[in-house]
Amino acid sequence: MAAATCSADLATLAFEEWLADHFRSGWARTFECSSMQIRDRVLGKARFILDHAQPAAANRRWLCEAVHAWAPLEVLFPTRDYTADCGVSGDLASYLEEIITREYGHVLAGARSVRRTAELLQADAQRLELDIAIAAAFEEAMLTKGDSAWVTHYMTMSLAIAEYLHRQVLGLSQLLSDDAVMRYTAHVSLRQREARGACALPALQLYAGA
Repeated sequence: MAAATCSADLATLAFEEWLADHFRSGWARTFECSSMQIRDRVLGKARFILDHAQPAAANRRWLCEAVHAWAPLEVLFPTRDYTADCGVSGDLASYLEEIITREYGHVLAGARSVRRTAELLQADAQRLELDIAIAAAFEEAMLTKGDSAWVTHYMTMSLAIAEYLHRQVLGLSQLLSDDAVMRYTAHVSLRQREARGACALPALQLYAGA
């Protein structure tokens, strides 16, 4: 129970830090009636993880799937300098209109403008980044062996793959060789399969309250 309480406190702290940083939460807050809705939803996810029969396995799956959804958006709306990261340019925003038209037409159809679509995508990215922040904090707290360095490697490879796929759609020159992308993809896919195998629940259940 003490571990669960500690982890619940970690989730609340991560949310409060996210909320206080407009750069991290501004767009997500724009599309919610109140910040309490975001808080209740994400802490509901956290409680689901903590109450799970295998909380560490459930959390790792949540983390893997959140990163998988976040990476394609993060490379479009980068929140930090990626110049030192292999495979991530940080300049895909220059092609944003074309990417939205080609890849996010379903969102564009409802939003009715590229600008509005971009705002909605940024809001999604920020909500996912909050999920990742909480899940990463849980991973560190629940760790009993090994280390949490895999999280950074997984995120870095996911970002590089996401950039590669966007560039493929646009016909741009690639930053990574096909061989490197295949290695990254194999590593990321293995991590995802392991996470799903250790917590064999429908993905929707991991997003209780979403």
